[in-house]
Amino acid sequence: MRPSRIYICFSLTLWALAFCGFTTAQSQSDVINQSDIIELTQAQLTTGADSSVSEISGLDSNWREITLPLMSGDLNPDELAHISGGGSLWLRLILPENAFATDNTQALFLWRYNRALTVYFNRTEIAGNGFRNNRTTIAWNHPLLAIIPAQQDSPNEVLIELHGSSWGANLAPVILGPANELQKRYESRLFMQVEINRILLAFAFTVGTFTLLLWMMRRKDPIYLWFSGVCFSWAFAASHTVILYNPFSFETWIPLVHSAMDICTLCLYGFLGRLASVRIPGRERLFVAWTVLAVLTHNLIPLQWFWISAYLIHLVGVLVLALVMARVAGMAIRSRQTESIIVTTAVSAQVVLFALNAFQMFFGDGSGWDRTLNFGHFGIPVLLLVFAWVLLRRFSQALDTAEILNKDLEKKVAESRKIITQSFEERRKLELSEAASSERMRIYRDLHDDVGSRLLSIIHADPGNPVANMARATLESLRQTVSKANTPDQPLATLLADIREESALRLEGSGHQFHWQQQPGNYQVVVASETAFNVNRICKELVSNIIRHAQASHVTFNVTHNEDAISIEVRDNGCGLDEEAAPGNGLQHLRSRAEEIQADIEWHGSANGTITRLYFWCHARGNRQQVNPTTEQ
Repeated sequence: MRPSRIYICFSLTLWALAFCGFTTAQSQSDVINQSDIIELTQAQLTTGADSSVSEISGLDSNWREITLPLMSGDLNPDELAHISGGGSLWLRLILPENAFATDNTQALFLWRYNRALTVYFNRTEIAGNGFRNNRTTIAWNHPLLAIIPAQQDSPNEVLIELHGSSWGANLAPVILGPANELQKRYESRLFMQVEINRILLAFAFTVGTFTLLLWMMRRKDPIYLWFSGVCFSWAFAASHTVILYNPFSFETWIPLVHSAMDICTLCLYGFLGRLASVRIPGRERLFVAWTVLAVLTHNLIPLQWFWISAYLIHLVGVLVLALVMARVAGMAIRSRQTESIIVTTAVSAQVVLFALNAFQMFFGDGSGWDRTLNFGHFGIPVLLLVFAWVLLRRFSQALDTAEILNKDLEKKVAESRKIITQSFEERRKLELSEAASSERMRIYRDLHDDVGSRLLSIIHADPGNPVANMARATLESLRQTVSKANTPDQPLATLLADIREESALRLEGSGHQFHWQQQPGNYQVVVASETAFNVNRICKELVSNIIRHAQASHVTFNVTHNEDAISIEVRDNGCGLDEEAAPGNGLQHLRSRAEEIQADIEWHGSANGTITRLYFWCHARGNRQQVNPTTEQ
C-alpha cells in the first residue's frame, strides 16, 4: 500500500471516531434497551457525618431527595464542605418491589462516578473499589458491578458511600438488572474505558521511547525529541484513566494531569512547526513561556478557580494549535504536499474529538458525562501513529540518501585513491627521469669540458690538417648533442621568439633585409623538447644556407597555425635551388631532422628564389592524417 493511502486511512479512522463520539453523545439507547433492566434515578442523599452503615440507615430525618445523575453543582455548601474535608456522601436507593420477581440473580451496575464508592445491600457490603494505605483511590473511569445476594426480606435498600474530592462528587444513574446481562455491559465498559487505555498507554510509551532513542542518535534533528515529548506527556495525562490507587492526593494529581495536557499541546506545536517547516523561533519561545505559566497556574491557583482557569488555558493552547494548523493547511494545499495535508487532516480530527468531549462535559446537562466515552483518548494514539509513520518515512528517506551519498563518497574515494596512486607513479617516474636527466647533463658537461677542450686543441694546432677538420665536425656534433639535452619543453611562443631573434641577428648582420609575418592566435601550447630542438636546428640550418649559398637580399619568415599544427615558410629572393640536382648533405640533414619529429619539409626553387615550408606538430602526431595548415586556413 502506498504511504499516502496509509495516511488517508489513519485520518479517516480519526474522523470515524469523531463521528462515533457524536452519535454516542446523541444516543440514549444503550442505557435501557431491555424491559428487565431498570435505570434507578431517584435517590436520597445525606452526609451522615462519620456514622457507620448501620447508623446511616436510621437517619431518616437527614435524607433529602435527589435525582441522578448527581453532579457537583447539585451539592449544597454544607455537603460540599463536608466532602472537601475528607468526609463521604451517603446515597440511599429503594429497589422496586418487583425487582426480584424472576429467579435470575440481580446486580447493580455503576458505570461512572467520581471518585470512589462502596455499595451496601440491606446493610451488607456487596461491592466497592477498596482502599490502600498511603494511596488515593481514583476510580472515576472504572465501572463497578455489584451482585445482589439471593433474595432477602424487605426493604431491599441500597446504600452507596461516595467518596469525592474538594471539587465535589459525581454519580451516574444506577442500573438494576439480571447479573448475566449487566456482566456483559460491565465487561464492555471496562474494556472500552480501562483496558483499551492501558494498551494505548503502553503504545504511546513505546513510541515515545523509540523516538527518544532516535533523537539520541540524531541530536541535530530535534523533531524526534518534540515528538517524544508529545508521546510521554499524553501518556502521563492518559494514565489518569487507568490508575486506580494513586500515590498522590486527588487535589495534587489533577493539576499534574492538566499540566501534562498543556505540555502535550506545546510539544505538538513544536513538532508540527518542524514537520511542516513553519517554525517561528520567537513565537515558539513565547508559547514555551505561556506553558510554564500554565503549569504554575494549575498547581498554585485556589481550588475554586481551578476548573475555569484550566479549561481557559487549554482553550488558548488549542487556538494557537489551530492557527498553526491553518497555516500548515494553507501551505500544503498551495504546494500540494500530500504528507502535510494528511497531518493537517489528522490533527483537525483530533481537535474535533477534544471539542466533542468538552461539549459533552460543559453543555450536556450531565448526560454527556455519564453516558459517553472519552473518544479523545482513542484518537491521540491514531494521531501518534500517523506522526510516527511520517517520522519513520523521513528517517528511511534520510537513510536512503545517506546510503546514496556514502556510495558516491566511496566511489569518489576510490577515484581519488586511483588518481593519487597514478600521481605517485607519475611523480616517481618524473623523479627518475629528472635524476637520469641530471646524470646525463653531468656527463654532457664532462664531455664538453674534457673532450671539447681536447678537440679544440687539435683544431688550433693545425687548422688545415684533415684531422683538424674531423675534429671540428666532431666538436660540432658534440655541441649539438649538449644543446639538445639542454632544450626543455617550452611554449610555442617562446620557441618562435627565439627563432625570430636569432634569425634577425644573423641575417641582418650579414646584410640581408629580414621580415617576420605571424598569424594572430594562441601560441601558448607547449612544444616537446625534442620537437623544439629539431625545429630550432632546421631554422638555423636554413638561415645558414641562405647566407652561404642563396645570394639573396630579402628573407621572409611566415608563420601560420591550425590548432597544434604549425607551418613555417622561409622565402628568399636569391638564385634559387636546382630541384633536379641531387640533394646535398645539408638538405639530407634537414629531412632527417624533420623525420625525427614526424614533421614534413619541402622546398621549391626558381629564378626568383627559394621557398621552404616546414610543417610540424606541437604534440605527438600519432595516427593523425597529414594536415597542411596553410591549406586549411
